Order: sequence, then structure tokens, then C-alpha cells
Amino acid sequence: MPSSTSSSDLQGFERSVPGIPWLPTLALVASLTMVLLVGWELAMRNLGLQPGDLDDGRAYWTEERRKLNAGPRDPLVIIGDSRILFDTNLETWKELTGRRPIQLALMGANAEPILHDLASDEHFAGLLVIGTAEFSYFSHDAGSMPDVIEYMNRESPSQRIGHYLYRAASRHLAFLDSNYTLFTLIERHPWRERENVKGPYLDVWKISEAYDGRQTYLWSRLERDAELRRHAEEVWVDIFAGEAVAAELVDEVSARSRAAIERIRARGGEVVWVRPPSAGPILATERARYPRREVWDRLVRDTGSFGVHFEDFPAMRQYEIPDSSHLSRASAVEFTEAYVRELLENVPWLQERHGDDVRNRKVTPLEAHRRAPRAP
Repeated sequence: MPSSTSSSDLQGFERSVPGIPWLPTLALVASLTMVLLVGWELAMRNLGLQPGDLDDGRAYWTEERRKLNAGPRDPLVIIGDSRILFDTNLETWKELTGRRPIQLALMGANAEPILHDLASDEHFAGLLVIGTAEFSYFSHDAGSMPDVIEYMNRESPSQRIGHYLYRAASRHLAFLDSNYTLFTLIERHPWRERENVKGPYLDVWKISEAYDGRQTYLWSRLERDAELRRHAEEVWVDIFAGEAVAAELVDEVSARSRAAIERIRARGGEVVWVRPPSAGPILATERARYPRREVWDRLVRDTGSFGVHFEDFPAMRQYEIPDSSHLSRASAVEFTEAYVRELLENVPWLQERHGDDVRNRKVTPLEAHRRAPRAP
């Protein structure tokens, strides 16, 4: 049997410390760490990442959603998928209406669950702008929406503190971008595949830049990198492919939307629809799967709402759409001005509160040039 060691046996025992120059060693480790940190930061900036790009996610969405409860009952709120998220400039809204909207759209998300969430919120009686890509709105998949609602209801203090710390660090460090962490880059590396074997993933990698208040744009690198644009467009084409939407689904979605909108209007709020631009093979697929007359026009008519569809305006059909699905940053500013002006001219809810803001604003020659007559 092994013998036990008594406390008396340990008396006088000393652990010898190696004779290492600890201060110089610590300085060397700190120096190497700093060199690697600076090198990685420079490498990420060379790829097109920038400090101040705050990333996006559930915590950012939750922070904006809580503003509804803390603010007035009649805010401007935007929901939808990545198109209305990327294609809307919040400062342009503020310039034209005097108020900055709360941005609650999410990438890859069906807006219907958040429509019902707001319909159930007795505090909300504002203007709700629903950005509609038919693929996401007329879908059985709710996307990330239920997840963010659940997260908002159970966010812990440690998660909230972690979010604030991450956001503060992201203002100064580009390499914190979640799409370009080391292990993510390894996972997405285009490893050489055997002939006629499809790769193990089909994903979009980084596609957006996000700033305070969830002001989001298409990542500027996609505007100048042909390979990234090709990759993103291939992903959209693959995702959007499929059979034509079932008439029964259009009936169900329209009926549910109408019921939710009626609840918002009963409290003094209003709801409008915006169909942002798309182009190329994406638009061709959308026209085939979601015929406008049977889908978009039906939704707007059944809900008794005003809608802005980009195909009704010549100028909106000429914007730059690098990946065939999202506008460039400059075009997003112009599109926002165009659709907000249409809303101001046609939606009584906005006219009553903000009509004088746009009527009294001096229109510059550039703005006059941007405005185009409505298509017949």
C-alpha cells in the first residue's frame, strides 16, 4: 500500500524557482503579443475591415427594440429583411421628417413575426415601414426573428455587459469582426476539392457594415471586388431558387398581416410597404416565383395599405446593385430619399406629423435631378 504523507514530512520542503530573468521574459512576451496583434489588425484592415464597423446581432437588435418601450408611442419603425436594412439611410429619414427611425430589420429574416410582436405591444402606435422581399416574407421559415425576440426576453446582465464591451472595442479594432475571426477564416477557406465535388458550404461571409443605431450598408468591398460580388450573387441565386409560391400561402400571410395591421391602426398607428430594388438573375427568379399581381399587389390591396414598389419609378430602377440584391451605399441614400418623399406625399399619418418638414425644405438642383416622374 502507498504510504501517506504527513504534514511533518512536508516541513522544510521548498519548490525551487528556475533562475529565469522574469522581467525580460515578460517584456518579450508582451512585445511579441503586441507585434502579432498589430500585424493581425493591419492584415484585416488590408482586407477592407474598418474600426467603427460595430457588427450586428441579437444584442444590437434588442437594444433598438427597447427604445420603443422607453420612447413616445408614435415612433418611426422599420422592419423587414436585409434589403430594407442595407438600403435605408436613417439620417436621410431624419433630414426629411425630423425624426430618425428605429431600425429593426434583420438579415435573412421574415418580418411577419415582428409585425405580430408590435401588433401585440399596446405602447406602439407609430408608423411601421415593412421592407418586403417576397422570398423572405412569403416563407414558412421565420428566419432569425423568433430568436431575437426570445433573446430580448432572456438577455442576462453578463450578456448585456459583454455586448457593451465588444461594441466599445469594435470602435477601435477592425479584427474583431465576427466574420473574420481566425477559426471562421479557416472554416471558410476555399480548400481544393476533387473534380465534380461541390464544396462543403455555400455562405455569404461578410456582406455588411453596421454603425450606431444599426445603420447598415452593403460592405463597401463588394462594390469594388468582382469575386466577392460573384460569390454573393451565386449564393442568392441558389437560395432564391424554387417553385412558384403557393396561392394558399399568399392567402394565409395576407390574412395574418391584415389582422395585425388592423390592431396597430386601432391604436392610431399606420403601416406601409416598401419593395426595395433587385436586379439580374435575382429579379428574374423573383418575378417567376412571386408574380407581382398575385403577391405584392395582393398584399398591399388586402391590407388596405400604401406601398412603394421600385418598379413603379424609373429612377429607382437605375440604382447600383452590386450583388443584384442590395444597393450600394450611395444608392441607398438616394433610394431612401425617393421612397420617403413618396410616403410623405401619400400617407396621411406622415403628412399630419411631418408634411411641413418636406414642403418647407429647399430642394437643391441635385435633388431635383434625382426625382423622376412615376412610371405609367
